[in-house]
Parts: sequence; C-alpha cells; structure tokens
Amino acid sequence: MTIDAVGHLERLGTELEQRRFAVRVRAREGHAMLNVTNVAAPALAESVFTAPDEDGDLWFWFPWQTPIGPVADITAAADRIERVLAEVGRPGRAPATP
Repeated sequence: MTIDAVGHLERLGTELEQRRFAVRVRAREGHAMLNVTNVAAPALAESVFTAPDEDGDLWFWFPWQTPIGPVADITAAADRIERVLAEVGRPGRAPATP
C-alpha cells in the first residue's frame, strides 16, 4: 500500500460523501480499502480499492475484479459507484449504462 492509494481513496470518499454516501477508509497490513454505504439503503454497500490495470495505470476497482475507473477521474469513478449503489428512485441518480 502506498500513501498515494490512501490519498486517492480519500478523495473518492469526499466526492461520495457529497453524494450522500457514508464512507470509511481502512488501511492495514499493506492494503487500503474504501467502504461505501448508501445511507438511504444501508444494504447497498461495497468496498473499493486501488490497483494497476493491465497497462500499469492506477485504477479504482470493485472486489469482484471489476474496474471502476482511473484514479485521475474521481467524478467518473464516483458516478459509476453511485449507479451500482443507488436505491430505486434516488434523486439525481446518474442514468444506468449498459
């Protein structure tokens, strides 16, 4: 784990807090994760971590090995996480993508 990974997760967490999600960065034993919970529907929760993609660029990832987006694009990553964790009828919900 690098300090950069924690910093990226903290920046993503700040963006998600502004979108009404509860977040917590957890760092231990060389790993860092961002726990994200939809406060309107607490059953909708997930963890996010950082890891390089196949080209070596640092990305956000879901634990089921699905890329979210590059750490350089916090807004796009937050949009994707919001779509995954959004409750039905969420105000301002980003449109689903195929």
